[in-house]
Amino acid sequence: MASHIQQVIKRTGDIVPFNEERITNAIYRAAVAVGGRDRATAEGLTRQVVALLEQETPRGRHPTVEEIQDLVEKVLIENGHARVAKAYILY
Repeated sequence: MASHIQQVIKRTGDIVPFNEERITNAIYRAAVAVGGRDRATAEGLTRQVVALLEQETPRGRHPTVEEIQDLVEKVLIENGHARVAKAYILY
């Protein structure tokens, strides 16, 4: 099912298309930084982030990059990936 999140607000204030793949890539890069190599796990974590994002973002409102990053950190920590979360935050 397609996400109702279609766009996000960047730090610059620009509104850009929402791209789930960017979340997966960021999680994967953070995992690689701490020795991980499991892209499927990054994809599964991304699905959790998107599900939370859809729950927390009212229809018609665009989430900010910061809100998405906060959810990524939350999902990583809740799933026992604290080292990845730390690498993600530093990245």
